Amino acid sequence: MVHPLYQHKLNRFGIPIMNKVTEDRLNFANVQPLNVQNLSIKNNNTRKLVLGFSEDDKIERFYNSPFKYIPRFQSAYAVATPDYSLHPQMDVVSYLHQIYKNRRLGCFWQKHGITALPCVGWTTEEWDDLSFASIEIGSVVVISTLGSKRDVDSFMRGYNEMIRRIKPPLIIVYGDMLPEMIGRFVNFRYEDSFQPKIPCCVQGVLFEVSPIFERT
Repeated sequence: MVHPLYQHKLNRFGIPIMNKVTEDRLNFANVQPLNVQNLSIKNNNTRKLVLGFSEDDKIERFYNSPFKYIPRFQSAYAVATPDYSLHPQMDVVSYLHQIYKNRRLGCFWQKHGITALPCVGWTTEEWDDLSFASIEIGSVVVISTLGSKRDVDSFMRGYNEMIRRIKPPLIIVYGDMLPEMIGRFVNFRYEDSFQPKIPCCVQGVLFEVSPIFERT
């Protein structure tokens, strides 16, 4: 018998399907990005969005020992699924496994009451069915533009395909915005995760300022 924590709806590739997180469940006012390597339960993480953009060998532990890190992730406002590396030169089993780990952890965290958002990555067109698998239409997503300027055309091809397939109402972007990108966004720059912006405050009163903006 399968434990309830491991029971998930699967897509045609056998990849667990993450539950959709809609924009109305989120409030990004005064939320700060935090690299998963710096997440500690000793800190106040209630307004932290934890991002999993790191080397595979550093994020593999979350998949190998999932229960161990649950308290850390539960302490955060929201958590993006780990950005496991994808390469078009991979064989199909390796590529599928990277996507599987990303979505599997997202489902597992959601079962534990964590607001888990799918981190989406892509490579070339022939991998699109796997790259965008098991994310429900209308879900808020997380992406990174780091390194995208090396091949803007390739990045934008995948970006536009993500928009077409997932139709995200809000895209959380880690890195610099590209002029070609359209949609509704929250943008965290690379340096923000090391030197967070100071929330708007006047005479000790904290103001909520929405970081959401739109480009058409």
